[in-house]
Amino acid sequence: MPVDWLVNFTGGATRMSLDIVRGVARRNTRRRWSATFEMRGALDSSVQRIDFLGLARVGVESGPAIPLELQRFDLTRSAEREGMLELRINARDRTGFLAALLAHLAGFVLFPEEIRIDTFQSVAEDALFLTSVGGQSPPPEIEAALRASLRLSTRDRSSPLPGA
Repeated sequence: MPVDWLVNFTGGATRMSLDIVRGVARRNTRRRWSATFEMRGALDSSVQRIDFLGLARVGVESGPAIPLELQRFDLTRSAEREGMLELRINARDRTGFLAALLAHLAGFVLFPEEIRIDTFQSVAEDALFLTSVGGQSPPPEIEAALRASLRLSTRDRSSPLPGA
C-alpha cells in the first residue's frame, strides 16, 4: 500500500458520502497493514460495486476539508506502543471528519501506525498511534505544536481530556 493509503481511503470515502463508523487499521513489525472498517451511507447494492482497494491506492484532489472540530482530546507518549504519540479524540461524527483529522496530522508530518475508530450516538471516539517520517518517534517540538493546534480545534478549550 502507498504511504498515504489511509488519507486516500478516508478522502475517497468522503467523496462517496460514506461514513466510517468503526474500524481498526494497524501496521505490523514488517511494515504491512491490516485493516477492517464498518461503513454506512451507501445503499447495500452500491457498496458491492465500490473498489475499496482502489480508494486506498489512488489519491484524488477533493474539495476543501471540513473544519477540524473536537470536543476533547488527549495527547500523550504511548505506554502501549513505545516511541509513538497516542492521540485520543472525542468529536461530533460527520462524513469527512477522519479525513480532516488525518490531513491535519499530515501537516505536522505525523502518520498513524495504528488507528482505532468507534462511533457512539454520533460521537467519534478514536485513538491514533502516531510516528514521524520513517516510523521515527516524533520530537517534543512537534508534539507541543500539535497539542497547541488541537487546543485551537477544541470546542471547549478549557476542558481537554486529562493529559492534553
